[in-house]
Amino acid sequence: MHALLISGSPRAGSGTSALAALVGDALLARGATVTLLELAEPSAPRLRDTRRSHDAVVLASPVHHASYSGLLKLALDEVPGDWLADTAVGLLAHGSGPRTGNVVCEHLRTVAGALGGWVAPTRIAACPADFAPGPHGAPGPHAALLRRCDALAAELHRCATMLRTPVPAPVRVPASAPGIA
Repeated sequence: MHALLISGSPRAGSGTSALAALVGDALLARGATVTLLELAEPSAPRLRDTRRSHDAVVLASPVHHASYSGLLKLALDEVPGDWLADTAVGLLAHGSGPRTGNVVCEHLRTVAGALGGWVAPTRIAACPADFAPGPHGAPGPHAALLRRCDALAAELHRCATMLRTPVPAPVRVPASAPGIA
C-alpha cells in the first residue's frame, strides 16, 4: 500500500506535519510506503500534478478560523473531481485546544467524499496538549495519541485493501428460477 500524507499547514515542520508524520509511522509499521507532502514547502508539487498511485491519502490541516487551511483548500480546489476515487482517506486536524479540530475534520470529510474518497471512521483532532516534553525537551506524543494514530492506520490499511479487491461479476439468475416472482 502506498499512502500520500498531505500537510496543509502554511508552516513547514508544524504541529500539523508532526501529527501527519505520526500516522505515517503507524502506516510504515503496517508495511506501507509513505510520502509526506508539505504544501508550505516552496518546492512542493501541486496536488493536480501528483501521480495517482496512492491507495490512501491523509489530509492534515491546522485549524484556521474554525475550518481547514486556505493552503489546503487551494490545493484541493485544483484537483479533478474524481481525484480520490476509490481511495481510502484519513483526516487530521491540529488546533489550539482539545475540541477545535472536530469541525475541520467534518469539513474535510465532506470535501473528500465529493472527490470520491472513502473516509475512515477514525478522525484525529489533536492539540499541543497531546504532546508532552520528551527527555531532551522536544515534545513527544502521548500514548493515547499514538493509539489513535495506530487505529487510523489500521482502518486506512483495511479500507485500501478492500478497495483494491476486484468486485465479482453479478450472478445472473434466470427469470424462471424457482422462488422468483
